[in-house]
Amino acid sequence: MQISIIEFSVENFMVFKNKATFSMFSRKNEKHTFESNGENLLKTSFIYGPNACGKTSILRAFLNLRQGMLFSANNKENSGLPFFPFLASADNLTKPSFFELVFSIIGENQGIYRYNFSYLKNHIVTENMSKVSSGGTEEVYISRNEQKIDIGKIFSDVDVILNNTRKDALFISQAALFNSPFALSIMDALKKIDVIFDHQQIQDYTIEMFKENPEFKNKILEYLKKADFCISGGRTVEVDQPVFNITNERGEFSTTNSIKKGNILYLEHSKYDENNKKTGTFELPIHEESNGTQNFLSILGPVINVLNEGRVLFIDEFDNSLHPILTKFIVDLFESAVINKNNAQLIVTTHDTSLLSYKDEFIKDQFWFTEKDEFGSAKLFSLADFKTGIRNDTEFSKKYLEGRFGALPFIQSIEK
Repeated sequence: MQISIIEFSVENFMVFKNKATFSMFSRKNEKHTFESNGENLLKTSFIYGPNACGKTSILRAFLNLRQGMLFSANNKENSGLPFFPFLASADNLTKPSFFELVFSIIGENQGIYRYNFSYLKNHIVTENMSKVSSGGTEEVYISRNEQKIDIGKIFSDVDVILNNTRKDALFISQAALFNSPFALSIMDALKKIDVIFDHQQIQDYTIEMFKENPEFKNKILEYLKKADFCISGGRTVEVDQPVFNITNERGEFSTTNSIKKGNILYLEHSKYDENNKKTGTFELPIHEESNGTQNFLSILGPVINVLNEGRVLFIDEFDNSLHPILTKFIVDLFESAVINKNNAQLIVTTHDTSLLSYKDEFIKDQFWFTEKDEFGSAKLFSLADFKTGIRNDTEFSKKYLEGRFGALPFIQSIEK
């Protein structure tokens, strides 16, 4: 089963007062799109904008939707929902936050689906799900207003699920908890979407895969060599690591006697004599490599996994400690028809304007921007919204830095 993102919307969440919609839909383009259930979808997309203007909030909003669908029925009753309304407007404090995902599934329960929900601090306000036909009509599967819930025939054991659906849990999550086949298939699809906020948080995963999977290891080393890190090999060493636990309610830490097994990755570098003749090799543990090498290696784990399985990958601050050539290298993996055979999608937030400078290599639909108005409300818009004066062969970076698209920080000049 494969899931692809068509569209995602959020309203009254963090810096987004009004509804903002991000889309992976595009006109057919052999280099940049693939077809899924009749829709042409982008392989890659990039979100730009000043700090604190909504880039990360878009990813957090998506993660909020994903986690709610997967786990809200498992949460402790009356524990509260993650309600983070737009704080700069008094009216929004009493309005529900809204999230919507339009997605395509290939495989079991194939089709295009629209799912959304809204909630306040203590209860779900609305929840809706429908299957979208090729003609644009929608077959309703879930229609919910507070605790009045109407359910389509796709779900089994409806009465039992309804009787156990709490006011602070989503029906789709509760249905999966009761092993509804359709709900479980949707949950399996959602689990194929990964969100990364910190490159270091996935380093352990990459090292574990490097250790356990020879094919994965070879691919990591291949990409490191292509990225010109002067790395000729690598190995993992299992070590004992002390475990740190919170010992009291004040959050004080102490080392316990427990030990867990961990892995340290050593990367092999070539050694040369005064005549530049190779004489051997030396090793460096990963934590002694540069931040760029560490981040690039860490991110390669999820990237390779997503490409192999045709998944969706969100990355926040994509270019963190990475040279622009390396960010372009990773993007090219997803853009490649040879490597990305399974139509994986990559969606990133970034400040790397070099991606905007490649003439003829990207199209306007791939670039998105966030900015705040004078009242602190963020908006999200696409480069494709600029209908005149911007051709696909334009050097977008120059016009962006000139302020033609907005989404730049306003900084007062420094007196010299």
